[in-house]
Amino acid sequence: HGGALESTIRMGDYKLVRNYDHINNPSSPYLELFRLYETVDGVQQRGDFEEAINLAQKMPEKARLMNESLTKVLTEMKASYPSYNPNQRADFPNKEKVCKVIRHQQKGQTLSVNFKEQGAKVVTANLIYSMNGGARYEEWFKLPISNISDDTVTVILPEGTSHYFINLIDENNFLRSYPEVDKKNLPYSLSALKAN
Repeated sequence: HGGALESTIRMGDYKLVRNYDHINNPSSPYLELFRLYETVDGVQQRGDFEEAINLAQKMPEKARLMNESLTKVLTEMKASYPSYNPNQRADFPNKEKVCKVIRHQQKGQTLSVNFKEQGAKVVTANLIYSMNGGARYEEWFKLPISNISDDTVTVILPEGTSHYFINLIDENNFLRSYPEVDKKNLPYSLSALKAN
């Protein structure tokens, strides 16, 4: 995915597009299925190269099977997905259920972040960290956090961490970043927590 917020898979003559920005966006259906070629006797003939005819409604079983294959490939790749921003102005369903971060505490290299769920379960957590925060060319890394309880995530900061954020993603795919990133205030380390 990129600016288009989509994943795609090609199988034979067909291409499936899964759009992640489909909610509240009538111009972006969840699935689009295009027949790029028409193979006859092993010879490919040009089909819908322009991707103008979405066949997902006419061929729901084909779309379902290709979508399952796409999920399998993305899972094997440990792919990351775009998440929804709970601070956006759009009226997205379930954004009122996004968790709130209560506090954080760092003791040595151990970081604990307490949060309060507000109707949606936190299912994923990531540490976003830098070892050269404040440098001209900051580098940021993602570390999945497996230690998630009902109201706390705990992680060991990698040696040399200078700055960090915690990202909590709920069951509705909303991302709560702590602290919030101020994109007007670059570099990102100015918004991040500073390691002790």
